[in-house]
Amino acid sequence: MDVCLIGLGRMGAPMAATLAAKGFAVRAWTRTERPDMRRDARITLLPTAEAAVAGADAVILMLSDGNATEELLFGRKLAQAIGKEAIVIDMATIGPNAARDHAARLAKLGLRYIDAPVSGGVKGAEAGTLTIFAGGGREDFAAATPFLAALGTPHHLGPVGAGQTAKLANQIMVAIYIGAVAEGLHFAEAQGLDASALVGALQGGFADSAILRQHGAKMAARSFAPGGTCRLHLKDLDLAFDLIAPEQPRLHLGEAIRERFRALVAAGQSEADHSAYFLTYGA
Repeated sequence: MDVCLIGLGRMGAPMAATLAAKGFAVRAWTRTERPDMRRDARITLLPTAEAAVAGADAVILMLSDGNATEELLFGRKLAQAIGKEAIVIDMATIGPNAARDHAARLAKLGLRYIDAPVSGGVKGAEAGTLTIFAGGGREDFAAATPFLAALGTPHHLGPVGAGQTAKLANQIMVAIYIGAVAEGLHFAEAQGLDASALVGALQGGFADSAILRQHGAKMAARSFAPGGTCRLHLKDLDLAFDLIAPEQPRLHLGEAIRERFRALVAAGQSEADHSAYFLTYGA
């Protein structure tokens, strides 16, 4: 089966490699040239997006945000170049409103669509172990499942937009977990404990989590090379808060975490890993 992947960033590049390793014929296009992908003989890197989508059974979008997706699909009219038998799978985090809008506009062109944002980061993309939150019709989800299952574990959560909503809930939780780990490690260091030793000691207890093991280790080492960036996590939190109606309950923890991420981005840490939240304690 031929699959086209649009966007070879930190997540898209390992996702393309994983699809190729699972036996798919992968073609790709990216706005920013990546010579390392060009050297991967399993992936056909094409000079235009239109050439990349031609004849593909699935078109996977992994762009930075909804505006980038909007511009490519409808501003540049890439949607009109996608074959009617293909399914469009947007795996970026663009928010449920954008997903529903894109689905409706693609449907007018006779194209199927699901939103399928992911959790698991670069490591999950490399290993093919991503958690995938999918929204769309059941038949469309079934059509997309062979591609999604190659990348991780897909969960069908409802109609178009449900996957995006689930991803935003995930991002709220992840942000709060990062905040909790940062606060605990800051407290421990202030009392004279070694943060690295504490991260190891906490594993297996109630405070253990993937966030503790991966991001706690980064905090202890003051090493914030990007996986998921502060800028993109703030973007996701902003998308979530834009959905909250005035009559709905406030997200008190989420509000506090979001403002710290906003300050971190304003301080020049936009491309640092989101574990750099630890720096908001002056570490």
